[in-house]
Amino acid sequence: MLRRHLSCLGLSSLLLVAACTTPPGVLPTAPQLLAVAEQQLAAKEFDAAIETLTPILELQCPKRLRDRRDLVIAKAELARGNPWEAFLTLEDFSALYPHSDLRSQAVDVIWNTGKTLVESDGGFLFFWSDERAGRTVLEHLITHHPDTQRLADALRILGDLAFADTDYELAQLRYRDIIHSRPDSDWRFYAQFRYAMSIVASLRGSDYDLNRMEQAVGELRAFLGTNPENPQMLAESNKAVLQVMTWQVQRHLDIADYYKTLQSAAGVRHHLRLAAREDFVGVPGYERALRMRDEFEANNPRGAAADSAAKPGGRP
Repeated sequence: MLRRHLSCLGLSSLLLVAACTTPPGVLPTAPQLLAVAEQQLAAKEFDAAIETLTPILELQCPKRLRDRRDLVIAKAELARGNPWEAFLTLEDFSALYPHSDLRSQAVDVIWNTGKTLVESDGGFLFFWSDERAGRTVLEHLITHHPDTQRLADALRILGDLAFADTDYELAQLRYRDIIHSRPDSDWRFYAQFRYAMSIVASLRGSDYDLNRMEQAVGELRAFLGTNPENPQMLAESNKAVLQVMTWQVQRHLDIADYYKTLQSAAGVRHHLRLAAREDFVGVPGYERALRMRDEFEANNPRGAAADSAAKPGGRP
């Protein structure tokens, strides 16, 4: 109660000073009210700062002062636990005030509102989620303020959110943006790891596209080539490489069986040879593939030379 009383006294004193600078009977001007609100913001009197600015909301405030007004309101709203309201205040800042000297401060507030919302567990049934709101804010940030120093941080959060939602294509896009747009970022190697893992996560066992499997292995090996120091990332990457290569071997064997039903010796030979190539030494299924290849070659000596130059039919 005492603190609130002192707060009211402080507000009264500030407004009294503003009133004393104007002729009798004249209300404080917009610059005076804005100056008072900025002092209140600095003093952490957030409710008072917003109340002080109430008379100059909307068009009552001169254009030259509106960027300052909006920034004060957004900072106060964020500080008093209303990050979404803070974002709405600054959502059109870059369009309304393209030449404002306060743009960098506004961008910092937008970043903090997005991060705060994502880290919150607030929401209401299916109608509202702080996490979804935070995603909206961060997507706004990377779209309207791509030059921000927080770009990599925002992309990393958005990539992780997409990955958690099993939207692996979007996750790959976010991580790839870090790799290409912020190659010097602290998140560079993390993004490379997560980009590869998001490709792996999008696969569905050995029944998937061989080209995507090849891409996944290539990205994982590229990451491992950076000699990652994080033991967890190293272990997960090696495990993923082995898993995908196991799927590759099985996929080639399955395709060889398919060509066998078509009585296409060239198709069978081609995929058995692929399944038994040296890249797969030590991979589960490799020894079986080697035996199947040798057995097939032994049972089909006549067509071996002709089939080696033949191209199998379309991919099954």
